[in-house]
Amino acid sequence: MRTRVGYCGGQTEAPTYQSIGDHTEVISIDFDPDLISFEKVLSYFWESHHSLRNNPSTQYRHVLFYRSGVQKEIAEKSFSAEADRHGVTLESIQTHLEAITEFTYAERYHQNYYLTRYHELRAFLEETYADEKSLGDSAVATRLNAFLGSGMERDWNKFREELPNYGLPEAMESTLEKIVVDH
Repeated sequence: MRTRVGYCGGQTEAPTYQSIGDHTEVISIDFDPDLISFEKVLSYFWESHHSLRNNPSTQYRHVLFYRSGVQKEIAEKSFSAEADRHGVTLESIQTHLEAITEFTYAERYHQNYYLTRYHELRAFLEETYADEKSLGDSAVATRLNAFLGSGMERDWNKFREELPNYGLPEAMESTLEKIVVDH
C-alpha cells in the first residue's frame, strides 16, 4: 500500500542522514494482508537480499524488524528457509532479526527516491504532500515511485487505468505518459 524510508534500531534522539548515530537505514512497508501475506513479502525480501554477508556499519547493517509476535514467528521460519535455500546453517545468515522500537522518517528528499528523476512530477507531489511524513505515507507517491522505478517493465496501459484514482491533474497525467513514452 505504501513504503517509506527512515531510521530504526538505535538510541540516538532524532536521527538524520547527517547525524544517524546508532540507527540503521530502513524501509517500512505497509501491505494489505488480504492481498499479500507477510510470508510473501518476506520471500521478496530474501530474493533481493544478500543474507550471507553483513555490512559492518550500523547505518547499513542487515536487519529485519518485526512488529508483532506473529510476525516474529513467521520471520524466524523465513530465516530457516533462507538457510536451507543456501545449504548453510542458520548461524551463517548474517541478517539480524529485531523488534521495531521506533521509526523515524528520513528526510523528504529520501522519500520515494525514484521520483527524484522526474522533476515536474516530484515538484507536484512535494507541493501536495507538505513534509517527509505525508510524502512517505502517500499511497499515490508510492505507486508512482514503484512504477517509475521498475524500469518501465510494467504495463503502461494497465497503469493508465489506475491514474484517475490518484487525483492527479490532467496535465500531470500527460507528463507521466510522456515520461513513459519517451523512456
